Amino acid sequence: MTLKVLGISASPQKGGKVDTLVQEVLSATRLPHELVRLHTLEIRPCKACNACRADNVCTIEDDWRDLSDKILDASALVIGGWAFSGMIDASTKMLMERFWSLRHHRQLTRGKVGAAVVVGANPELAGTLADALLQFMRNNGINALGRVTAAGASPCLGCEDSLEVCEYSGIVAQYGLLERAGLSMYNPVEYQLAALKSARVLGQRIGHKAQHMVARGRSVETV
Repeated sequence: MTLKVLGISASPQKGGKVDTLVQEVLSATRLPHELVRLHTLEIRPCKACNACRADNVCTIEDDWRDLSDKILDASALVIGGWAFSGMIDASTKMLMERFWSLRHHRQLTRGKVGAAVVVGANPELAGTLADALLQFMRNNGINALGRVTAAGASPCLGCEDSLEVCEYSGIVAQYGLLERAGLSMYNPVEYQLAALKSARVLGQRIGHKAQHMVARGRSVETV
């Protein structure tokens, strides 16, 4: 494990809100860091086969092996997901499932520092999902320092039928019949100053904590 911070973003859009906030956290750590976007990788769900129980190596042939190497090499993790249909997005969920291969007997992620970022149109739900991500980290021996949440936008905004044609339009349900969608409905992350500040403060805490834990000789278990 090296003094490095790994950010993992489940944003389906490069440069989206999740990407931006995770990057804000990473930059504020003032430590070497890397951002990985799950939508550029092939990560499949866990098969619950337990073939990994003896050596902590998953037998599914996809990009998990390379990503897990990055996870194990980092001293801190920042995981960013988004709320979809009342739950965490599928990419983040698959990531969480695949951590199973790192748990058997040795819990290889023990001793790392962690933080969560969740974006969602419903602030209460985003907070609940972020707390669930932090508990997931604790279950894997990670020192979960905190979370950042931000307002998202309705997926219906990307569909031209949502303003009038679609019977189930989330835009009509929330705002009524409109001639066009307004910028404020997208909740641009650059206008969410509280979330940006929280990301920077959390990043500073992660950098501070990671440096002290590494200085004290804390590392993941290897035997």
